[in-house]
Amino acid sequence: MAQAIFKSWFVDFEPFSGKKPSGWQEGSLGDYVTIKRGGSPRPIQDFLSDSGLRWLKISDVTSLQTPFILEIKEHIKESGLRKTVFLKSGALVLSNSATPGIPKILGVDSCIHDGWLYFSKSFFSNEFLYLFFKQIRQDLVALGNGSVFTNLKTDILKAYPVVVPDEATMQRFNETVEPIFRGLENNTRESLKIVALRDALLPRLMSGELSVSNIDNAK
Repeated sequence: MAQAIFKSWFVDFEPFSGKKPSGWQEGSLGDYVTIKRGGSPRPIQDFLSDSGLRWLKISDVTSLQTPFILEIKEHIKESGLRKTVFLKSGALVLSNSATPGIPKILGVDSCIHDGWLYFSKSFFSNEFLYLFFKQIRQDLVALGNGSVFTNLKTDILKAYPVVVPDEATMQRFNETVEPIFRGLENNTRESLKIVALRDALLPRLMSGELSVSNIDNAK
């Protein structure tokens, strides 16, 4: 729904008679967003740990359907912090290697390696940028070097053209899509709780430790 609204407003300009409003600006993404790259302590094997700081990998998101990252499998030692980038929950990230062009919003604090881009300053909201990156992903892939796209260069992203609405339109758009994103985040958190409960109960049911034979009698 949010993606359809984005396309309607900022690609097809349907609420504006199919034309870009005269008061809107055009420019490059880098003019409105500060784009930076994560960092990796090396050799990374020396910093991986069973606990410590979360360490976001591309594999954490490749099959993730929700915009929000709430589970991260690996950690690094705090001694690796000076060689990486630590982001707080709520930050937007974009994959730039392995499977490039995937936008996600952190639902937990995490460190990111140099296979991720992040946005330290932005004229746009996270929701707008997330939907923008979803909209242009295939274009970004096509702009990659060579026939096999393996890396999204920062300069490609900085130079990508963007239409910049007036502040009133941006505010109206944000007010429209923010509740959708909050609902998605809440649903994702609830789903994880249900999965954790299932994983805790299923082995006990299979082993016979828990029984459901008396459920009908309890009714």
